[in-house]
Amino acid sequence: MTYKNATGPVVGYLLKTFPKLSETFILNEMLELERQGLRLHVFSLRRPQDEPQHPAVRQLQAPVTYIPSLLSETSRTEETALIGSQMRWNRIAPAQSQAALQFHLDRPEEKCLNELLQGYYLATQLQVLNISHLHVHFANVPTATAEIAHQLSGIPYSITAHAKDIYLSDPTALDRRIARAEFVLTCTDYNRRHLESISTSKTPIYLSYHGIDLHRFRPEAPQFLGQSSRDRLSQAPATEGATLARQAPLKILSVGRFCEKKGLNYLLDACHHLQQSGIAFHCRLVGYGPLQAQLEAQIQAQGLTDAVTLVGQLTQDQVIQEYRQADVFVLPCQVTADGDRDGIPNVLLEAMAVGLPVISTAISGITELVQSGENGLLVPEKDPGAIAAALTQLAQDPGLRQQLGTVGSGTVHKKFTLGRNVGRVRALLLSALLAQSPTNDSLSTLSPLLEALVR
Repeated sequence: MTYKNATGPVVGYLLKTFPKLSETFILNEMLELERQGLRLHVFSLRRPQDEPQHPAVRQLQAPVTYIPSLLSETSRTEETALIGSQMRWNRIAPAQSQAALQFHLDRPEEKCLNELLQGYYLATQLQVLNISHLHVHFANVPTATAEIAHQLSGIPYSITAHAKDIYLSDPTALDRRIARAEFVLTCTDYNRRHLESISTSKTPIYLSYHGIDLHRFRPEAPQFLGQSSRDRLSQAPATEGATLARQAPLKILSVGRFCEKKGLNYLLDACHHLQQSGIAFHCRLVGYGPLQAQLEAQIQAQGLTDAVTLVGQLTQDQVIQEYRQADVFVLPCQVTADGDRDGIPNVLLEAMAVGLPVISTAISGITELVQSGENGLLVPEKDPGAIAAALTQLAQDPGLRQQLGTVGSGTVHKKFTLGRNVGRVRALLLSALLAQSPTNDSLSTLSPLLEALVR
């Protein structure tokens, strides 16, 4: 069944910003849900800024509705649309509108008028478009807005919670949002246990690992000409490999937002250690973010301008080419002072899928993916010396690089495929739809299968 010919209920997908280059994993999830026959409608609280877009955005068949906003360059048209939605609810359902306003005012967490008015507008659109269920990515601002829409319309919602939205949210607010949801998904078992420790309700909380499209992220067929030094070294005899290791600079890659929890400053410190030790290398950092100027200054101060390149923003297709040209991938994640942290960064999955050996830190859900010494290397957080030691080990042992890359790719193939993991998301969404429309023949015939998948 293709989306264009599909019939039946529609699931709304609420995001803060769509499309967003750093959230390509959500795009991939939606594309896979469509491939599996689910009809979607995307709602975005913000319009995208000027940044590259993944070409696959054009493949998404779901319509996109941008919710008017009072933030940034607000137009009179947007203000009128937001106020008009509130006045509509005041007119057609005054009791619900008053309850929603009181609920917003009583919420103890930090809030803003924009969330309230966007909630009114979203509730209107859910009704007009006949949306049966709303799925929300991120448990902070998007879910706060979904709460208002639910209060008004009664249309149920579910949540996928990730990292910052979990650990930087007020626990009381997070507990309330979970309690009002039909179910909650999160991308690591570490997160799941944390959410269960917060929750005082019976809302089910499920582990849902992100999935990788293995048609796109796969090891390249080895070719002696034009291949990376990683591949050349893996095919060379041991003594020749050792010579090449001394001659060919180690190609280090990191991909991620330039923010504190990625720990990229420690990678630069490690590069400085390598330079002082006489290890030949070149490091490429792909990404963007608030720490751009700080990283540039550190590169200059440590004399790394010839050894480290800040590549900037790339599309996923371009990032795949970066993976295939590298020898090792490094992401030294950390837990910040305010508690922010990663779950399982998608870039680790991507790098491992293409057969690249990875170095990361033993925090959060990363240990659910990487078993140090088996399919990658883990070092303590905030320890540039340990990162440098791991890089030195891999620079001097091309056989270990090949071994870790091969086993790592197998790990992703076994546990993190897109079709399998998104299939469970689909089953949960269909189960929620079935609960709303138990007499729908097209859904009720799937009931036994859904129950088996959800368990």
